[in-house]
Amino acid sequence: MSTMLTLVRREFWEHRSLWIAPLAVGALVMLGAVIGHASIGSETAQADPNMRTGLFGVALLVFGIPQWITLSVILWFYSVDCLYSERKDRSILFWKSMPVSDQKTVLSKFLVAALIVPLGVFVVTSVTSLLFCAVWALRGLFDPSVINIWDTATWFRIQGLTFVSIVVATLWYAPLTAYLLMLSAWARRNVSVWAIVPPLAAVIVEQIAFHTHHLRTILAYRLGGILQEFHLGQLFVEGSGESPETASMRGLANIHPAAAFANIDLWLGVLFAAALVLAAVRIRRYRDDT
Repeated sequence: MSTMLTLVRREFWEHRSLWIAPLAVGALVMLGAVIGHASIGSETAQADPNMRTGLFGVALLVFGIPQWITLSVILWFYSVDCLYSERKDRSILFWKSMPVSDQKTVLSKFLVAALIVPLGVFVVTSVTSLLFCAVWALRGLFDPSVINIWDTATWFRIQGLTFVSIVVATLWYAPLTAYLLMLSAWARRNVSVWAIVPPLAAVIVEQIAFHTHHLRTILAYRLGGILQEFHLGQLFVEGSGESPETASMRGLANIHPAAAFANIDLWLGVLFAAALVLAAVRIRRYRDDT
């Protein structure tokens, strides 16, 4: 455990964007709380507690979008670079001289990308949302146009939904993370190109040669199918005769990310990710660019 903790700390020392980028985004969000302006909807929505609850829940979900976009970007670049860069700068020679196995090294990088950083971003987002609402409430004391829509129960429910969603997303995208790690251990250069071009070329070849799109469907499902499990699209779709506020409340009630654990494709992806991680371990063991 001590060795694994040291390896995890090493990742944050060498790849500072993993923690600097989320903190920077949080700081920008807080700046928006201080100088920004927003509207929470119609006067009826502002007066109706149920409407305000629905709007507050949706606002919390939207509030985290900048952080999750940032997370996706930094994890992509980290995953394609973490094993490649140590070969590029020859630091792998030093680490291989240490009594640390390839299994622990690769596993530490996988845990950082798949679990530790997403959970860290979740904590940053939760704290930032509390500070944002506190600043917004203070502004409301001096500016009548700033309306406080805070709801404690809704905040805890959204944090619970977000946490479960992170766990599901970690399992769902584990094959992608492991695939990028394997390429990072194997490719001699241009890891991002190797990550994108072969699947894209395979889709094009299948379409031209066989006039089918099975591979494209599989890739699209693995990249975006998790959103279908969460029913996030219903947050922004109005029903017949429904106001946006009512549609938002209905959408929040329909979000059940825990149901994704019953999806067999989730667990098949986890098994495939384990195979890719083992492949990355073996490649790192025998890869020698020197």
